[in-house]
Amino acid sequence: MINQELLQYLCCPRCKSALTEQDIFLVCEKCGQKYEIIDENIVKIIPNLTQDLELSIQKWDEFYQKQLRDKSCFKEREDYLDNFFEDEYRQINEYKKINNDLVFLEVGCGPMIFGQKIANQCRLVIGIDFSPTALKIAKRMLEAKGIKNYLLIQGDILNMPIKTNTVDLIYGGGVIEHFKNTQTCINELYRVLKEDGVSFNTVPYLNLGSLTYRQIWGNIPNFPVLKQLAEFIHIKLLKKRHMIFGYELSFLGSTLKKMHRKVGFKEIYVDKFKVKLSFDFIPTEFLKKICIKIANNSRLFWPMIKVIAKK
Repeated sequence: MINQELLQYLCCPRCKSALTEQDIFLVCEKCGQKYEIIDENIVKIIPNLTQDLELSIQKWDEFYQKQLRDKSCFKEREDYLDNFFEDEYRQINEYKKINNDLVFLEVGCGPMIFGQKIANQCRLVIGIDFSPTALKIAKRMLEAKGIKNYLLIQGDILNMPIKTNTVDLIYGGGVIEHFKNTQTCINELYRVLKEDGVSFNTVPYLNLGSLTYRQIWGNIPNFPVLKQLAEFIHIKLLKKRHMIFGYELSFLGSTLKKMHRKVGFKEIYVDKFKVKLSFDFIPTEFLKKICIKIANNSRLFWPMIKVIAKK
């Protein structure tokens, strides 16, 4: 049985109609489509998938399965809270004050570590991810903390089972770049946000960094010719072996602004995403320090940018 208060936020991803509970399923009142209830706070509402999404699901679920087996997910949570949370919280809270009336949505949430940390400051925290293993980890962590005001959805961010105009704040930490049609993803973020709601996403920056070191994990520059060339090399020639995070694009800031403006966002900001850099793939501490200094101070090598958009 699902928590009935959560039903007011859910809809059928196919026709966007309301869902009602019948036995172990949520059933669309209009088209009759059935979706599985995992427990009172977790639902599986995932429609047909495209090839790039299937690749990302496979890669990310393998990643989280390994983390669950070796329990490294718990160490990673502590590392994140120690090294990154405060910087992310400060930058997000600058654009949308987090408070007890706020409905928060974390897209591509994984174990939803950010959402866990702010749950006691929000009315409701929602996490959506297509990895079932990631949601198992999230549930385990949430239950261990005694958090009850949450909803976890195994679903497709390109077609979210969330009602229109219901969310105050959306956060995506390196998520929207994993879709070939990123515009569709941005359209969905806009749809589910309330008026004056804010979308905050971090995205790989298309610069010399993404054209060099980011190729280690198969980044695809979102730029004519470069995109087609990178896809040919990483997908056709290298058979996706370096694409450890699945399909991943990098963007110019101007492109991200244009995409958000196209769907109707009225205020859009793009800037450097300011967090502690680690660059663990660099073999020596000396080289690592040099690269971190360059990446922090030169726009040509910024790893990530943040795009903030207000509806």
